[in-house]
Amino acid sequence: MDQAEDDPMDLERCVFHLRTSANAEATELIPLSVLRERDHAAFSEAIAKYGDTPERRRLPETRIPRTDATWIDVVFMSPIRPHAIWEAWRELTGTALAPREFWAVPIDDLPDAVLLDRFVSSTGDAIHESEVTAFTREGYSSSAITTPGNRAWLEDLARRKCGGAWFHRTPHVLSLGAVPLDRAQIVQWQDA
Repeated sequence: MDQAEDDPMDLERCVFHLRTSANAEATELIPLSVLRERDHAAFSEAIAKYGDTPERRRLPETRIPRTDATWIDVVFMSPIRPHAIWEAWRELTGTALAPREFWAVPIDDLPDAVLLDRFVSSTGDAIHESEVTAFTREGYSSSAITTPGNRAWLEDLARRKCGGAWFHRTPHVLSLGAVPLDRAQIVQWQDA
């Protein structure tokens, strides 16, 4: 799955997803609704992260405009390079985030996808149709800097001396099907 070191992947043409112990050996990233059918115990563990607030408890049933999908029928990918968030955190706090790995997936390997950028609705609210647009591969380039909203979120986390939801207030590419990992590369926070 990893490309040879002498053949580095063009991260500008990738989207990113957190690599965890639960998906480290996966051959594809699948929506939670598919995981529910394949491995109910793994689904129960994964869906539990949405149980912490009333707003987040509504997310699994949230419909994605312009699709026939709900929140758990898609795979969330970031068009923001992990390094952009790592660098912003380091600038704000003077410290580096704990090591994390991410799948860097070539955009040409994505099935149909849409772009979600919440700027009207809030977590737990219905997603406004204007917040979902077509995802186009032509001219796509991942972002080497984070969004102003995400930077404000990181500033708030730093003030409160806590961490988490690192990609909050960033756009997301929502894959409308399984994402193959056969050409994906593993990257770290600090990989620019």
